[in-house]
Amino acid sequence: MKNNLSFNSTNIRALVMVFALLAICIFFHIATDGIFLSAANITNLVRQSSIVGILAIGMLLVIVSGNIDLSVGSLVGFFGGIASIFFMKIGMSLPVAISITLLFGFVVGCLQGALTAYLRIPAFIVTLGGLLIFRGSIMAIMQGETISVNNEFQIFGSGFLSTKISISIAALAIIFYSFHLFYQRKIKNKFGLKFSAVPVVILKIISFSAFVCFFLWVFTANNVVSEIMPITTPIRVPAESPLAQLHEYQNANHTVTLSATTGIDKAIPVPVIVMLALALIVGFISTRTTFGRRVFAIGGNAEAAYLSGINIKFNTMLVFGLCGLLSAVAGIVYTARLGSAAPDAGAGYELYAIAACVIGGTSLMGGRGTIFGAIIGALIMASLDSGMSILNIEPFYQNIIKGAVLILAVYIDVASKKKN
Repeated sequence: MKNNLSFNSTNIRALVMVFALLAICIFFHIATDGIFLSAANITNLVRQSSIVGILAIGMLLVIVSGNIDLSVGSLVGFFGGIASIFFMKIGMSLPVAISITLLFGFVVGCLQGALTAYLRIPAFIVTLGGLLIFRGSIMAIMQGETISVNNEFQIFGSGFLSTKISISIAALAIIFYSFHLFYQRKIKNKFGLKFSAVPVVILKIISFSAFVCFFLWVFTANNVVSEIMPITTPIRVPAESPLAQLHEYQNANHTVTLSATTGIDKAIPVPVIVMLALALIVGFISTRTTFGRRVFAIGGNAEAAYLSGINIKFNTMLVFGLCGLLSAVAGIVYTARLGSAAPDAGAGYELYAIAACVIGGTSLMGGRGTIFGAIIGALIMASLDSGMSILNIEPFYQNIIKGAVLILAVYIDVASKKKN
């Protein structure tokens, strides 16, 4: 049996996305005179991308199944507001408030999925209606009020793990990844499938270890007292939004500066851990479970999936349920990071989630996409946003550039389909 030293189209697409991200980072690093790749800015960049990343993970399976969900941005604001009401107004304990919010998110997602699958209303229309319904609902519930959350809640969006815990997690990640590669190689060899040579496996482990250690160093670098003012890219809201008038929002940069220069023991941001944990879970579901394989089969060829005995309606409903659940998670992280919930929170995030998936290689025609690609897409979107903000590029030019990048990504997908 010969070792498999070649790359398939998925691996090539992933490498292209990684190199595109590196090229963007290098460009902005040079253009900003070294500010873009500073430890403080990288930390804030990955924190910023975590919310879009969580949404993109849920959106990925929806798009892979051949559907679309335009309501996730409104669901971010809706569930962020619901969680803050449960915790701050009603007085529920934090675990209970979060659990009920997540359950509510799954139910709402399943409801939209049922309308799409069983009543055959196009997903575009169902979720567009959901975008308006849930935005209007939270506005009616909150009556234009902003609800501040305390430090206990804010840990999900602004908290950090200690250096010791972060190092332990990094070490476990490297050990688990190494074991996974060698175990996968052993299984493929056992069943007579093509497998990677040992040097290739070792190279992957070294590359992954270097990647993990680099980010661990970046995160822990913020513990060092520095006279350099960190660059932060907080969540931006419209000037007319109630959130824009909050003291916490107006002093976001000052808050980050204090925490970065007082030597507090902090390393990996909590929202990044949440995003990575969800990526691993959903990645396992999509590639290692019957449900995941059925979702890809439905998106690839719905008629063939039906003839093979797959319950398309039920699985479609579950896909939307999972997307609603992750939207609730993103809403909690969004509210926790900003420190307050407002009716218009998360506006436009559905477009960012879709863009992250498409830029990461997910086909809008269904049947193809990876969690890794969605995360890379979220990082690319966050990098463009952060870099252009540091360069003080006008917001309308930023939208033009990001829109052009999205169109280019879709064109590449369509062109690759025609070539195949």
